[in-house]
Amino acid sequence: MTTSAPTRRPRTLVVGGGFAGLAAAVRLADAYAGEGYSGREVLVVEAAKVGGGRSRSFHDKVTGREIDNGQHLLMGCYYETLAFLRSIDAPIDEAIHFQRDLALTMVKPGGKTIDLACPALPAPLHLAAGLLRMRGLGLLHRASALRAGVMLRGEIERPDDGETCDAWLRRLDQTQAVRAAFWEPLIWAVLNDDPLVASAAMLVAVLERAFMSTRDASRLGVPKRPLSDIYVGPAVDYIRSQGGEVRFASPARSLDLDADGKIAGVTLKSGEQLEADTVITAVPPHALLAMLPEAATEHLVFRDVARLEASPIVNLWATLDRPILGPLDRDFVGLVASPLHWLWDRDRITGEGSKDTNLLSVTISGARATVHDHPEALREVFVQELERFFPGHGASVRSFRVVKEKRATISHAAGTYRRRPPTRSPIPGLLLAGDWVRTGIPATIESAVQSGHDAASIALGLR
Repeated sequence: MTTSAPTRRPRTLVVGGGFAGLAAAVRLADAYAGEGYSGREVLVVEAAKVGGGRSRSFHDKVTGREIDNGQHLLMGCYYETLAFLRSIDAPIDEAIHFQRDLALTMVKPGGKTIDLACPALPAPLHLAAGLLRMRGLGLLHRASALRAGVMLRGEIERPDDGETCDAWLRRLDQTQAVRAAFWEPLIWAVLNDDPLVASAAMLVAVLERAFMSTRDASRLGVPKRPLSDIYVGPAVDYIRSQGGEVRFASPARSLDLDADGKIAGVTLKSGEQLEADTVITAVPPHALLAMLPEAATEHLVFRDVARLEASPIVNLWATLDRPILGPLDRDFVGLVASPLHWLWDRDRITGEGSKDTNLLSVTISGARATVHDHPEALREVFVQELERFFPGHGASVRSFRVVKEKRATISHAAGTYRRRPPTRSPIPGLLLAGDWVRTGIPATIESAVQSGHDAASIALGLR
């Protein structure tokens, strides 16, 4: 009696352990553990010692706290993200605070505020009513914002990726005051780029998802716990419980192809070769290009990837000896016409801290002008802006920490979307994931998770 030689177990390999990679791996592990996928397995390799990618947490010696690399924000329309979190039993209700209805407070120099509070009306009427009733803006400016809201449905039907946000706002006759108070902070936040260059089509894509379906879609969700605790640990545990494997401190060096040009696996920097039928790369553009065989980089798709530019984010963490946002009764506020875009009261958000200190997180989006600045220069800007927006606050800075993400997202400059690659790459068996692939929305957490789910669906033969 003879027996046939055992065949290699077909493996799906995921490179990258951030939102995109873990979302893909969870979907795959879940499917492979069920009927119809007997013998398959999923392996995640991550270069860092911990997961999280550009949405990670770490213990900071300066603040003495577990902090994120920058403050992240979710929305009610993050359907793929919420589905991912539910699938790994993440503590959504305890870990993320979602507003009941969309509300924003913008602070003007001197301390006066502009408040947007959308009422409990069906979408998109809730936005229209909120814009019309904005406190702190004159009737002319509110009417300008309302006009844009009314025209939004028509804009969704014909988005133009060649049009900048600035041109779009001018075409919709938006006043400078309403631009500064509402539109421009929104653009900086969701596109991480200057309204003068950012794509109007990408802004409209966000507006469609957030304001044209349900009222809940526009709600903002603020993580109360470190992101890594919310999703990295639970995702890794889930993948392993379903028979998958996650390996940290395992950077990939190259993608391996067979004689027919199909994906065959990955070689790690250690020299170890991992075989795979399917590889999903969930890494930033520059990391993908570095792994590709030289001949593959000449393909038009990858040449377009090489032309994608990065847009940085600078995050400041400052411990003050007293709260300055307390009188406003807000978790976070935006600053009108300031180099600092958003201030977050982390003590209020997390319920930590003491009466003697106050930890603030500050976001500078599209930070090309400040990403190379020395921390002391950024501290000086921070102190000056606090005095300009909260005169006489009397707070002193006890500690100051700068976290720079030089490649936080891709740039969403007008005309960029066509350079973003589809999930299916030109290399058979190689699938692309990451917030920067062609998902139809800007490079956000939701885009990352959606890309991971899209790649998993293709790997499973569902698309």
